[in-house]
Amino acid sequence: MKKKTLICTLIFLLVTTMSTFTLAYADDASDKQQELNDINEEKDQVSENLEALTDRIEEQQSEVDALENDISSKQAEIEEAEAEIEKTEQEMEERQDGLNERLRTMYKNGSVGYLDVLLGSSSLSEFLTNLELIQRIYKGDQDTLETLEKQYEELEQMKAALQSEKSVLAEQKASAEQKQSALQQDKEALQAKLEELNAEADRVSSEIASLQDQDKVYTGGKFLWPTTSTLITSPFGYRIHPVTGVYTGHTGVDIGVGTGSPVYAAASGTVIVAGTYGGYGYAVVIDHGSGISTLYGHNSSLNVSVGQNVTQGQVIASSGNTGISTGPHLHFEVRINGAYVDPMSYFN
Repeated sequence: MKKKTLICTLIFLLVTTMSTFTLAYADDASDKQQELNDINEEKDQVSENLEALTDRIEEQQSEVDALENDISSKQAEIEEAEAEIEKTEQEMEERQDGLNERLRTMYKNGSVGYLDVLLGSSSLSEFLTNLELIQRIYKGDQDTLETLEKQYEELEQMKAALQSEKSVLAEQKASAEQKQSALQQDKEALQAKLEELNAEADRVSSEIASLQDQDKVYTGGKFLWPTTSTLITSPFGYRIHPVTGVYTGHTGVDIGVGTGSPVYAAASGTVIVAGTYGGYGYAVVIDHGSGISTLYGHNSSLNVSVGQNVTQGQVIASSGNTGISTGPHLHFEVRINGAYVDPMSYFN
């Protein structure tokens, strides 16, 4: 009787202990899920800030490009005006040289010029002819002097206008440099936020690993390609970021595909994330067992929910351009215990 009572007591204690352990594990899983949700909300805020900065950069770049085009156009006008000034100065110099040479010749001959010509006339007819000739020469010299004076005035006006254009050009260049400086500051801020986002992604990766079923073993063989397109626009590894222009790591592969195209589960498993996911936009993460998970990012809509079991080839989402993205595509990742690995090795 005592033995039976002892066995019953042990069974009761064992059941009570298991129940307490199960409840503790469930609470822990719930806490981790809540923490993951909080991280996702924080990443969403970072994502919104990044998108706002990206819009500002694009707007400023458009302004800078337009300003540079205007500067190039004005520079061409200035070069044309400078060429015209140089040509005018050469013509003026040639005409001035001709007039000066004639005056020097008259001086060397010891003549007072026009009066000698008239007094040297041998007849009235020759006098009148010489007088008409002198009047023409005088008028020509007078016209030349007036023309030169006018050209000098026009030249000074052209030079003043040119200087004004150069001043405007200098101001515009300074403005362009200021905008470029502001643009660079925005890029640096964007890069800092991206690094912050990557740090958050690493934290989330560890959370994903903790949410995975450690007892589940992956037996699915090679992966199924996750969408209808096979165009890889950005491979796994380091690359020049399309938004910031900074050389940085790329955690998956980008597959160029139009918005609304089906996204397939690369392998069977359990959905552990389905929703807005920071810079990934609308994303799905599937636990396949053996610590392996896949992520599908930037979707326009989702077809699955957390806790749902999916089969290989099942449509889990529609591709899109949500989150930090420069155009419609599918971002596909493979992680082992939360660490990024090259997805392409799973399709061989």
